Amino acid sequence: MIKNLLFDLGGVIVPLNRVACIRAFNDVVGYKDFGELLRAYRQIGYFDQFETGRISAPKFRQIIRSHSAQTKDGHPKEVTDEEIDYSLNCFLCEIPQDRIDALLMFRDKYRMLLLSNTNPIGMAYCRKLFRRRGYDAKELFERQYLSYKMRLAKPDPEIFREVIRDSGILPEETLYIDDSPANIEAAKALGFNVVLFNTRDNLYGKISEYIEREQR
Repeated sequence: MIKNLLFDLGGVIVPLNRVACIRAFNDVVGYKDFGELLRAYRQIGYFDQFETGRISAPKFRQIIRSHSAQTKDGHPKEVTDEEIDYSLNCFLCEIPQDRIDALLMFRDKYRMLLLSNTNPIGMAYCRKLFRRRGYDAKELFERQYLSYKMRLAKPDPEIFREVIRDSGILPEETLYIDDSPANIEAAKALGFNVVLFNTRDNLYGKISEYIEREQR
C-alpha cells in the first residue's frame, strides 16, 4: 500500500524552460555558451558543483562573470547579481494551479516529501513561485531534500538512501514521481514504486491512476 509520495520539483511541479534560460544568459549576461552546462535533469561542470553544494552562490556568480561578454575596450561586461539570478531563474516557470490542487488533495492522505536537484538561487525563486499560489512549500511538503544541502544529486543512489534514513519511509510504501528516466531507474532499483512524469501529464490523474492500479 502506498503511504508516501516523494516528488521531484523541476519538470514535475515547476515547469522548466531551458530555451528561455539560455536566451537570458546570452542576452542579459553575455554568456553565449551557457547551454553547454544546462541539462534537463543533472547539470555538469561548475553548475553541478553549485547544485551539490561544493561551491557557493557568490562563487557561482563569479564564474559566470568570467564567461560574460567583453566590452569594446576588452574588459568583461559588468553583470550584477540580480542579472545572473534573473537569467538562471528563467529556467523556472509559474506553477500550474492544477499541480498545486493535486498536492493539496494528496497531502491529507499521504506523507508528502520533496527531492530535488537544485541550488540556493533556484530554490529561493521556487519558494516565491509557491507563495504566488498562496502556499509556503513547507505547508505542502513534510520534508524537503535538496541536492545542494545534501551534497548529493540524483541519480546517485546514495541520495535516495539518505532520504530513506532521514524520513523513515519504506521504498515499497513510497511512490516516487520524476520526469528523468535515469532518476526513475535509480529509485526503482532501490525498491521504490515509480511514475515517470511528462510535463503534459495531469499530476493528480497520473498519480491516482497508479495508486488505483496498485490497489487492485
